[in-house]
Amino acid sequence: MGNFTIGSDSPFVAAIQASLQSEAPHGARTPETAPVADVDQLAALCTLCFWVSLETEERREVRGTLVLCSPRQASLARAFKVPVPVTVSHLAALLTASPSTPLAVQGGPGGLTAWGVLDYEPQGLPHLRIAGNGTLLASRNGRVLALLHRGEVSIPAAADADSLEHLFVQALGEKHSRRTHGNVPAKLIRVGATMIRHGHGGALVLVDPLDSSWQKSVNFRYSFDEASASLLKGSIEDLETCLGESKKSYDEFVTSRKRRSTVSTLLEQQETANFLRNLTETLMRRVGDLCLIDGAVVMDLDLRLLGFGAKLLFGPESFSVATLNAVTGELREKVALGELGGTRHQSAARFVHGNHRTDVFVVSQDGRLSMFSWSERLHSVAVVQNLEHFIWEHRHAS
Repeated sequence: MGNFTIGSDSPFVAAIQASLQSEAPHGARTPETAPVADVDQLAALCTLCFWVSLETEERREVRGTLVLCSPRQASLARAFKVPVPVTVSHLAALLTASPSTPLAVQGGPGGLTAWGVLDYEPQGLPHLRIAGNGTLLASRNGRVLALLHRGEVSIPAAADADSLEHLFVQALGEKHSRRTHGNVPAKLIRVGATMIRHGHGGALVLVDPLDSSWQKSVNFRYSFDEASASLLKGSIEDLETCLGESKKSYDEFVTSRKRRSTVSTLLEQQETANFLRNLTETLMRRVGDLCLIDGAVVMDLDLRLLGFGAKLLFGPESFSVATLNAVTGELREKVALGELGGTRHQSAARFVHGNHRTDVFVVSQDGRLSMFSWSERLHSVAVVQNLEHFIWEHRHAS
């Protein structure tokens, strides 16, 4: 192992420590339930994870998630007969054997140990995700706490899909189509993960199903029939229903309000949810793969996949735009089109300028993800940049 270490004074470690301290009132945590002994042990765990991210096991890069918790905090877990010391070699092997099921880790006076794998994740536990070579993501309850990437630590101004949308609204104003159809753009941000991974880049256009005026500005090369167009929509709806039922059964089981929810029932619901989650992720990856040919992919805000290979039509007029940094929250106005990047970015801005009820995701070949949208507040095309920092959980999915 090299000399690089993540110190206890690192902003990355501080973000996780602050989350741990807010988890329970002062003095409520006991040595049996404390996830780590102290901040130095937390920093040591982060350093180990960094070095694991550079390892290969069975000729595969090591990726996976650690959850900081004690056995008392996990109702459904497979515990090892003897807890395993947390080392680079052990973590590399265990995460390779369990890439999609979180590894449960706890610290204490005796050191850091991996005590099992979690079949059902309790709410509110800190996660440490090995998301790429030298890339770590700390999160809790789906909220990004901190990102370590290329030696730099980022503390996002928006931490999850909901707060990302709040940042949009705060800086750019609320958009009618997103208000009436929910936060679909934030849900579909993961499609950008596939476009980043395959390296070709691409554009994903989102249109309002209640407004057909955009059709004059799109020339489809390929389009889908109604049943195929609605496949992703149905999968997401089924997944959300299943997750709601699974959470309700888990709460009933833990609180013993009802005896009907047995361990076998919970495991069955979890398997169904995992199947639907994998199906949804697969369908979303395939949406991203459609960007491998020239032209945009077009979906509506009801999650219907309309077609791909589409040519966007727009006028030659010149105008300035606003940019919003999704990590820092910095808003810049009157930015020249030429500052946005190449043809793909400028085409997206021109399309939205002529079709205010649309949104366009654009991925560049170097992996930058931006969203183009019309802001009524600014009366301008607004470009939300640096969104690639919000999709590390999806970027290395198989």
